[in-house]
Amino acid sequence: MTRLATLMSAALIAATLPALAQEGGFTDDLETGLDQITITPLEEGEEVGGFGAGGLSLEDLQNLPNGDFQQELRDITTEIQEHVVSSSGATVRALDKLTGAVADLTIETGQSQSFGRIEVFLGDCRYPADNPSGNAYAYLVVRAQGSEAPVFSGWMVASSPALNAMDHPRYDIWPLTCDIPTTQAQE
Repeated sequence: MTRLATLMSAALIAATLPALAQEGGFTDDLETGLDQITITPLEEGEEVGGFGAGGLSLEDLQNLPNGDFQQELRDITTEIQEHVVSSSGATVRALDKLTGAVADLTIETGQSQSFGRIEVFLGDCRYPADNPSGNAYAYLVVRAQGSEAPVFSGWMVASSPALNAMDHPRYDIWPLTCDIPTTQAQE
C-alpha cells in the first residue's frame, strides 16, 4: 500500500510541475543578472587583449595558443583569381524540353542565334589562359519571342551550369566551350 501511495504522490508532483513552471515557481533558479552587464564599445584604434577594435584577423586566429582548430585555420586559403582570355565565339548547347530537341549553337561574340522560340546572344566567352580547353565562361542574353525583357542575362560557367542557370519552362541552355585560336589549341 505504501508503494502505491508513493507512486501516486510522484504522479501528482509530476503533474503539478509544469503548472508551477508556468506560474513562475522556478524564477529564483533562472536569475541571470543580465541587468548587471555593462557593454562598452571600443574607440577607434583602441585595443583589448592585444587585438584591435575590428576583432581578430585570420593571422591573429592562426596564432592563438593550443587548439585543435589551429591546423584547420592554417588550411584556409584565399581565393585565387584565374587569368582568362576572351575568345571570338562559343559553342552553346540548347535543349527544347518539350520536344527533346538538342542543338549545339556556334555563336560569334556580339552575335545572336535562334533556337526554337528563343534567341541567344553571346556577349563574351572567356577561357583560362593556361588551360584553354579547361573551362568556358560565357556571358549570355536570352530573349523569348514576344517578350522584350530577357529571359536570362548573365555569366554561365561550362563546368557548373547550375551555378547560374536559365529558368525557363521550355528551354535550357548552357555553354560548352569557347572558340580557341588554332595556335593555342595545338599547344
